[in-house]
Amino acid sequence: MAAFDRLNDGSNDAPRLRVQQTFWGMIKLPMNAETEWTLDEKFARCKDAGLEGVECWLSDDNEKEVTEALKRYGLRLALGHRPFKLEDTQKLIERAVRVGADYVMAQPADAYTSVDVVAKLVTEGRKVANDAGLCYFVETHRNNFTETIPQTLALIERVPEIRITADLSHFVVVGEFYGWEAERAHERMLPILERVSHIHGRISNGEQVQVDCGDGSTPWARFFVKLWALAMQNWKVGAGPGDILPFSSELGPPRYAITTPGGQEISDRWEQGLLMTRLAKEAWESA
Repeated sequence: MAAFDRLNDGSNDAPRLRVQQTFWGMIKLPMNAETEWTLDEKFARCKDAGLEGVECWLSDDNEKEVTEALKRYGLRLALGHRPFKLEDTQKLIERAVRVGADYVMAQPADAYTSVDVVAKLVTEGRKVANDAGLCYFVETHRNNFTETIPQTLALIERVPEIRITADLSHFVVVGEFYGWEAERAHERMLPILERVSHIHGRISNGEQVQVDCGDGSTPWARFFVKLWALAMQNWKVGAGPGDILPFSSELGPPRYAITTPGGQEISDRWEQGLLMTRLAKEAWESA
């Protein structure tokens, strides 16, 4: 199993950070425009920004169009899914192998599913993925079993070898963290941060799951840089040649994005997404 704890490109290169974008996060861009960017415009902008891949949830309807566009721009692919049963993961792995995805991530079940069921689901799902030569990461996310720190810790106790896609914005908004020392957020999350192999770039201020961070100097931005750096520091322990830590900017469209009553977004998600990658690189350097 250890060979699948981190994404690896098979090279002898030093362990590195890979910045990328989520497909979902490019819905309704550019900001408040009458016409949305085409698929080619979206991927061309990713390429021009130095992003290396796009994370997608594909269907039979868009698989061919999206994967062909990614190839045109030399962008890598990762796939996500929300499994309730092993068959969900088996179908995803078939698709992942077919389209040449680098790794897969899972948002497992929901908060009303027992830890026994979820532990079995992610253990068997990881085996299916690993048998196909793919890493399998479990995402921390609201409306999944992993929506809270205590539930995620309970899952780790059952499946200590689990590897995490850290979308820490969910923990922060559910736990109503403000980044204060007395909250012990870093300490409470540490067993999770020790298992991170993939990070989603979204920042919460403890009240909203996704907020504008200005130039990155806001208190909530600095809080997340510290969290990401701690996860990266733990990832670097034991990392070897060819290992890659993917960081995916994931700023969602409305209703994730805050809007006026008329539905106009108040923050430029594309520019803020690029800020996420800059903050990720800063965290990497400080890790």
